[in-house]
Amino acid sequence: MKPLIRTIGRAGLLLSLSLGLGTTIISTALADGMARFQTADRSMPALTFSWQTPERSRLDTPNETAHVIAVEGKAWGVARVAGHPVAMDLDQLAALLGQPTALARLGPDAVVPSQITALEPTGQTETIAGVTGERYRVSWIDSEGRARIDEAVLTDDPLVVEMQDALLGGMTRAIARGTGTRGHEAAQRELERRGLAVLRFGEDFRLESISGDSQPDERFAMPSKPIDLQQLMRGVMGN
Repeated sequence: MKPLIRTIGRAGLLLSLSLGLGTTIISTALADGMARFQTADRSMPALTFSWQTPERSRLDTPNETAHVIAVEGKAWGVARVAGHPVAMDLDQLAALLGQPTALARLGPDAVVPSQITALEPTGQTETIAGVTGERYRVSWIDSEGRARIDEAVLTDDPLVVEMQDALLGGMTRAIARGTGTRGHEAAQRELERRGLAVLRFGEDFRLESISGDSQPDERFAMPSKPIDLQQLMRGVMGN
């Protein structure tokens, strides 16, 4: 059981590290797509995020046997156990591991500032992953109340906006629902009001590539009926 928890727990941690700064932007018509992005941990390979709609997305990291899918507002971990894919309820896993874990910190609370106090365009542009954005000086307050200043590259490119809607508005919300975290609506509203999406935020997040390629349905399919982790734990412990 411990290797199983470690596998999904690591997948959840990778997700929490990957999101950097995000927005919740409502798009009128979402297309399929796939993106790769790098996090602050340069020893970690770039993560791959694919989506069909905000309610149907998946996060993978290379060389791992686990991934996370979000389907209709619910997040699931999928890992290979004894060579077979097994689905697990991430909400149940977070409760099992306890609130101090990385899984419990997933969601808007972990990925956006508590408050954006200033968003100042510099007039300089930067091209990232083939998309041109504008550099901004961002003053913000983190979840511990500390004032921070970073440089961000923001864009109104429709495909990047769609990706971010699926990543933050779909995947992250699905995880937040079960772990009890809440978003920082003021920061989200400010970025949404400006119609901007993030290409780079300081050294914490950088988009590496993005495409609007169609994604097959099976990529987001549940491999089996989810296992009951609490019942499995009781069986392992002999209760």
